[in-house]
Amino acid sequence: MELTLTPNQVAFRDRLRGWLPGALADHARAADKARRDHEAVQGTPPTGHDAEALDFAAEIAWERRLHDAGWSGLHWPEDYGGRGLGITEHYLAMSELGAAMAPEGANNIGRELVGPILLARGSEDQKRRFVPRIVACDDIWCQGFSEPQAGSDLAGVRTRARRDGDTWRIEGQKVWTSYAQHAQWCILIARTDTDAPKHKGLTLFLVPMDAPGLTCRPIRQITGKHTFNELFLDDVAVTDDLRLGPVDEGWSVAMGVLAFERGTTRLYRQARFAEELRRMTALLGDRADPARIGRLHARLEVLRAHNLRIVSRVSAGERIGAEASLQKLAWSELHMDMLRDAQEMAGTDFLAHEDWAGFRYAYLQAQAETVYAGSTEVQLTILADRILNLPREPRGDMA
Repeated sequence: MELTLTPNQVAFRDRLRGWLPGALADHARAADKARRDHEAVQGTPPTGHDAEALDFAAEIAWERRLHDAGWSGLHWPEDYGGRGLGITEHYLAMSELGAAMAPEGANNIGRELVGPILLARGSEDQKRRFVPRIVACDDIWCQGFSEPQAGSDLAGVRTRARRDGDTWRIEGQKVWTSYAQHAQWCILIARTDTDAPKHKGLTLFLVPMDAPGLTCRPIRQITGKHTFNELFLDDVAVTDDLRLGPVDEGWSVAMGVLAFERGTTRLYRQARFAEELRRMTALLGDRADPARIGRLHARLEVLRAHNLRIVSRVSAGERIGAEASLQKLAWSELHMDMLRDAQEMAGTDFLAHEDWAGFRYAYLQAQAETVYAGSTEVQLTILADRILNLPREPRGDMA
């Protein structure tokens, strides 16, 4: 499966391909200078919180560099700060950025989830207020969906929002909230009708992170980094103009959010993984098992075909639907298997040698990739139910 590119699309791809090496070199020099400046002031190289803060600042700087050069918001309307191009240009840009191993950016939630759902379901005021600031990386967003008893199963959400005139008062807890410590805003789902069935009575809100009553606590993950957080909401007041979509219809709006996340927002992963595999194979040298490497290459081509099919369907104005789960399942499981194969073929070098440091971090991070945006088990259930039409298993609570 291939895309037939127009001359303008070829020129677009070639311009980005020519721009990237110099921009990435400038970005690396700026990040290195920031670390050296920190060491000059503190007397030691940055570690821990300081190192993470510098890394995050570098990610923001990269997103703003992309924006200033005209490479962000490509398929979003010009009226809201985008470039007014199509999904094909977006795919081409994602492929080039992935192949160049460019930084993934600081505002993934805003760029890949909040912006698309605002454009699809937000009010005109919400679109004009928020979307241009997402494009420019002026606002960082986090996502308040998962809870201690409701991870991939959003129907189990217990956080409540109670209407008080033109205000909603929110009580509850969220967990695994990525980059909440840096965010200015949170897209949050809460239960607004406690008598409705589990998949009903939910509403989405846009919550300012500096709202009184909102507390953010860090979770240190297996990588050693502080990316995840817990959020505690104690009578947090949100005005009704920050409600996203109709009252009690947050399930359908949230499913739109997850369809974007699973289907169109990780298009760069295939090209990025292909470059990772090339570097991994070079490091392995004679230890590389041709059969394993061949299988990984084949799966990367399958993933590329998924990407092209999704792009072609979106270009034709078709909905992605449950097939988004196939895409999410394909890239997350492939990455986990690729890094597991690297660890087994490299042996003790994978655990101890500096050349493998980046792959060690990726191996740990890949564990989370099979969980966030819906776990592997949830994706398999969706595919069995909505694509294959298999009979459902009896629920344990109905036995």
